[in-house]
Amino acid sequence: MEIVNFEEKFLDDIIKIEEKSFINPWTKDMFLSSAKNSAVKFRILIKNKTVVGYYVISSVADETEILDIAVNPDFRKQSLGKSLLEDIKKEAAGKIFLEVRKSNVAALNLYKLFNFEEIAIRKRYYKNEDALILRLVKEII
Repeated sequence: MEIVNFEEKFLDDIIKIEEKSFINPWTKDMFLSSAKNSAVKFRILIKNKTVVGYYVISSVADETEILDIAVNPDFRKQSLGKSLLEDIKKEAAGKIFLEVRKSNVAALNLYKLFNFEEIAIRKRYYKNEDALILRLVKEII
């Protein structure tokens, strides 16, 4: 298993995972635009030569926002989400923020393992569902 920087050759696999994972998936153009942004890190999780997950983060000053993160549903429950979050912690600046559907119990449990705390709610952020805003303050060693 390895985590590598985005290359366009991975895009079709990423789109398939995105469409399986989200009600309102990102488009190819959204991913390509993010990949060109110098404030963004776009990393891909490869297992046995297969794209099994990815994340997109944006960092400004001492804050990082997780813009998108997903693991292929066929590969979930293998600690791959943990691997992605560990890599995000290494790549991120200072505080890490994200929004997550209030009903996404699996994701919320993962974020709690990493000590993310709920700091706010965005009402109807996902059309008819609230988003929880989570924050992780990285430990300074």
